Amino acid sequence: MRQKNAVRETRGDRITLAVIYFILGLIGVVTLYPVIYVLSASVSDPTAVNSGQVLLWPVGLHFEGYRYIFENNWVLIGYRNSTLYTFFGTLLNLAVTFTAAYALSRRDMWGRSVVSVYMLLPMWFSGGLIPTFLVVNRLGLVNQPYTLVVLGAISMYNCVICRTFIQSSIPLELQEAARIDGCNDFGIVLKIVLPLSKPVLAILALYYGLGHWNDYFNALIYVNDRTLQPLQTFLRLIL
Repeated sequence: MRQKNAVRETRGDRITLAVIYFILGLIGVVTLYPVIYVLSASVSDPTAVNSGQVLLWPVGLHFEGYRYIFENNWVLIGYRNSTLYTFFGTLLNLAVTFTAAYALSRRDMWGRSVVSVYMLLPMWFSGGLIPTFLVVNRLGLVNQPYTLVVLGAISMYNCVICRTFIQSSIPLELQEAARIDGCNDFGIVLKIVLPLSKPVLAILALYYGLGHWNDYFNALIYVNDRTLQPLQTFLRLIL
């Protein structure tokens, strides 16, 4: 049975809903416009794109870019490489970041403050491009299939986020209770800390995954073999 005394929408409620729908529609337009623009630019005359004539609809149909993609397999190679780099790189990032974050979250870790400062210093003072390239070259990491996976195995910014999550969201008493029940250090990490850290690990996986997929600079500097270059490098050649 329908309620007789149903709540009626007032004029203020309708105005509020209209404003909400308008804002959501505006956000949708702002979100979709770059996608529509890229699709229109991909089939437009390059001269019209460079001169700013393409705003929403294609100007002067031009399919040379798509013809180049289907006639050459380099783009498919780039997709394959980027997918592999993103998958294995993200797994390595999560493993190293979580391990370091858990160690730094332990208050009983000897020398925790010194290690934290040592790991945080590169966030403000880096070695520079040329010294970094020399070190990478000496280690034999130039033009290797695992170059873009190993480089940047950990981000201290993400490590700090993970460490803060472990310290604030996983009570130390829970870990001590698990130890009383017979868990060793590996059991505490694998059965207590790791399952409860899934939310922050999901966020970090998104950060790392996007970073690997959009990585262009490292490939430009450290990978000269065309068969090992990611998708972004081939897109640069096309554009």
